[in-house]
Amino acid sequence: MEYIYSSFISYLKGMRNLSDNTIKNYSIDITHFEDYVQSGNYSLETFSVHDARTYVSKLSEEYDESSVRRKITTLRRFFSFLERKEIVKTNPFMTISLRKIEKKLPSVLTREEVDALLSYREEGFIPLRNHILFLFLYTTGARISEALSVDVGDIEWAERRIRIEGKGRKERFLFLTKKTAGELETYIRERNKYLTAKGKEGENALFIGSRGSRLPLSSAHIIFDEYKGKVGITKDFSPHTLRHSFATHMLDRGADIRFVQELLGHESISTTQIYTHISLEKLKKVYEDNHPHAHEEEK
Repeated sequence: MEYIYSSFISYLKGMRNLSDNTIKNYSIDITHFEDYVQSGNYSLETFSVHDARTYVSKLSEEYDESSVRRKITTLRRFFSFLERKEIVKTNPFMTISLRKIEKKLPSVLTREEVDALLSYREEGFIPLRNHILFLFLYTTGARISEALSVDVGDIEWAERRIRIEGKGRKERFLFLTKKTAGELETYIRERNKYLTAKGKEGENALFIGSRGSRLPLSSAHIIFDEYKGKVGITKDFSPHTLRHSFATHMLDRGADIRFVQELLGHESISTTQIYTHISLEKLKKVYEDNHPHAHEEEK
């Protein structure tokens, strides 16, 4: 079914009223959607309105309003193309409104909650993998799709960094703390033993599933749902929560916003600025809790 995505882009290129830049943006949007469909084991033929709303909800966590609106427009046109090809019967994105999208502040763990998550340990390889996944996401700020795409051979141990291809095919580095690098080395030794036992020594993926193949995105979300209950986290908890927490805690500790922008791989600093809103709320609370006049009764 992969051919249908490239067929759609070829169809767009044949339309005289579309600029090269517009086609480029559509290609980026379609590639992102294709990755989502494949990683979540969705089918284009059965992609429902509910699936479309779930996808748009995830987009709104990561992209600004104008980007989300553009992606919806792209997918409306894509599914109209699929309707003409008689691949689908309905266009699930036609029911998604293009009116202003409410963008709530992302869920962020406190440092105490992160400590509780990272100190929760169970016996066995799979719990070890889960721990390393949480540690990796929190200490690098990677998107879950980026983390799951990493191969062991991608790690530059001397520099403690990993070159990845992020959103829009743009390359950047993920950096490892000394502690994270040390735990990764331990994990990889156990991973290699596990793969040998499964007869899958040739697997390159850093994060593997119980069968010894690359861990799929759908399984990663199940892990987060499972650990939310185990650790007693009451707020929203997803892979993106750890990315949000990484950014917010970096800013809380005085990191320059443009430095954080680069680490997150944001094209626009306006996307990164949402984390300053969270930090400002914390700053306001610290002010109100500690300034002597804040506790005086009005006279």
